[in-house]
Amino acid sequence: MSRRSAPFVAPDYIDNPTSKDGKKHAKVLLSTLQEDIAKFRDEQFPPDILRQIRDMPIYEGNLAEVQAYQQRWQTLLERAMAFYPAANLPPDYLPLPASLEIPQFIYHVQRLHLTKTHAKESKSFGSVGALTDKCGDYSAEEIARMSAVFDNDDEARLVAHREFIDLRAYVFCRDSKGEMLEPERVRFYRTGLIVHALPEFKIIDSRQTPRKRRNDAYSNPLADNGVWKIYRKK
Repeated sequence: MSRRSAPFVAPDYIDNPTSKDGKKHAKVLLSTLQEDIAKFRDEQFPPDILRQIRDMPIYEGNLAEVQAYQQRWQTLLERAMAFYPAANLPPDYLPLPASLEIPQFIYHVQRLHLTKTHAKESKSFGSVGALTDKCGDYSAEEIARMSAVFDNDDEARLVAHREFIDLRAYVFCRDSKGEMLEPERVRFYRTGLIVHALPEFKIIDSRQTPRKRRNDAYSNPLADNGVWKIYRKK
């Protein structure tokens, strides 16, 4: 199962968090937190008490080692939770946003399956100007084709696709009864992944054989600048 990130919530200690000044204050505090995390990460990551897995930013240890390392992050984790109070809580157990770059901690891990997958980033746009601001330059002919889509239909949208290789880990854990749970599909390259490894912990490395790309519903792009391919949204 793949997990999206926990939603942002302005902390209760901010006066009038929904007001313009309140939102500005929350943004400043979040920026300060990100700076503090970056500084701490420079000092504490990679972990000095855990063992690296392959050439990945994944580190494993026993329960005491992982708990000790997580404790170093505890103050920053608590500050982050003030902005993302739903993080790692039932029923969804959503992680903190990867943009914070706080390592992900997962306990009772029996097996780790490393994979590469052909993936596609997708963005939707309601104007050519907004699209080129995000996706870069296109030829005059391509601009004309994209503009024609909006000239003929006020409700039209353009969709931009960018292909990339997505690195993931499928993490298999055991519950308190020792039964294997459904795997979590975790993106970890930006944050790092810290796992509490159970006895007979196993690693399956399938990165040399990327999974096949799924059939794309879109073909014949209106424009292609070598990074983003542009289509009329279906």
